[in-house]
Amino acid sequence: MRVACAPGKVILSGEHAVVYGAPALALAVDRHMRVYYEPDKLPRLSWHAQERTHVLGLDKFSALRRRLDSHFDRYLRGELSVTQILRKPAELAFYAVDMARMLSGLEHLPRGSVRIDSDIPIGAGMGSSAALIAALLTLFGQVDDLDELIRQVHHCERLQHGRGSLIDAATVCSGGLVRLQEGKISRLDTESMDLGKGWFWVFTGTPASSTGACVERVRRGFEHSAIWSEYSDITQQIETALLSGEPVMELIRANHRLLTRIGVVPAPLVRFAEQVEQHGGAAKIAGAGSVSGDSGGLMLLWLPEGTPADLSLLPDWHWGELKEEKSGVRVIDT
Repeated sequence: MRVACAPGKVILSGEHAVVYGAPALALAVDRHMRVYYEPDKLPRLSWHAQERTHVLGLDKFSALRRRLDSHFDRYLRGELSVTQILRKPAELAFYAVDMARMLSGLEHLPRGSVRIDSDIPIGAGMGSSAALIAALLTLFGQVDDLDELIRQVHHCERLQHGRGSLIDAATVCSGGLVRLQEGKISRLDTESMDLGKGWFWVFTGTPASSTGACVERVRRGFEHSAIWSEYSDITQQIETALLSGEPVMELIRANHRLLTRIGVVPAPLVRFAEQVEQHGGAAKIAGAGSVSGDSGGLMLLWLPEGTPADLSLLPDWHWGELKEEKSGVRVIDT
């Protein structure tokens, strides 16, 4: 049995803004996607996830890839919405397996059984899709160049997120603290960086709107707005503060207000951020957020005293400490 492992990620600053040339910072975190592969001789690949099994014959992979590429082209032309590209999530996994074969110049697709074991919340903005794709490309392909691997993860991920940035792909592939601006990826030296106590993430539930839908809504309202220069300044200040050990509370609060202005922070999360500030801390969404419903995926919290358990969390919310994962996607021994 072979196993590939990829970390989750949390965007510290720059979500949405990165699409418009502003920098974004993301941190790989100690939540992981593990993909297990057990070969056999049957002419199919079976995929086991969330108590369901999906099976695709080896002779069907090429047709699936062509159909999804065609759907994405139709999405770019405005003929399909981003949510109409994939019929079911398992198609993304099968697509990534076929891309691994093509990129590596392999003649045959893998036969056997694949299953996942993940503690990355789905739909939370923690990079579960990118982590899955990175693990599959690493498990079934032979991409030795990190930059090329990042590009190919992003290429596959476009089927789910539409016109997204490279930030998820770059972080889950590289590990550590990653900066992205206008397609240029930098892995920042965090040897001397100590987040210390007080950093948490809170999952507020799967957003009603997808990342792609959020990106499109923001594009329609703010594509040519000057707000992105404000984002750029805040992100640069957060980067400097993190690497030098300076306070970031006011910067996180300012970032939250920018996200609220572009309409991706549901009302319950706005109220929760106010509660956190009343406790002397700061909170912001750490992902695409949502443009409908009451859930917004992941929130990043800094609390100088106590933990999120001391706050008024909704019953279905859960939280954890924010801890850096320095390693990116890799094959591990079993």
